[in-house]
Amino acid sequence: MRLSSFLRVLSLVPVTLACSADKSTIALSASIDEPTLTVQTSSVGADATGGFSLAMELGEYASEDTRVSLGTFSIQGGGADLITPLSLSGATFPVSLGVGKKVMLPLTFDASTEPDVAATVCSGPVVVRGTLTDTLSNDHPTVVTSSTFTAHCQ
Repeated sequence: MRLSSFLRVLSLVPVTLACSADKSTIALSASIDEPTLTVQTSSVGADATGGFSLAMELGEYASEDTRVSLGTFSIQGGGADLITPLSLSGATFPVSLGVGKKVMLPLTFDASTEPDVAATVCSGPVVVRGTLTDTLSNDHPTVVTSSTFTAHCQ
């Protein structure tokens, strides 16, 4: 009796392992690539311009297509928002994404900030961080963060 129970439990192991697949095969995944930031500072303020490529992919085993919307994006340094929100241009959202499809969207931004914030941005590494929502996940936010980079400051 114990052997048959053990074999029954053992037969479920492959099913359990199959269900623990990488989330990116069934859901939205995204990355921020090639971030750039240029800061021009004067005595009364600073202008920040930049851009990045937003790569999005819907997994090949997703149950259906999805529509992706932008949340808030910012420039962060030391884990704190420095320039927020970024007003992004270059693509129209929401974006429809089919099962197993990928898209790369070039996005740009222009922002004004205070000289002391610009000094913080220019003093160390920063990241672009933002959120995306999509209909397949019932608009649950997906956080996306670039690798660290250094602003070009003038």
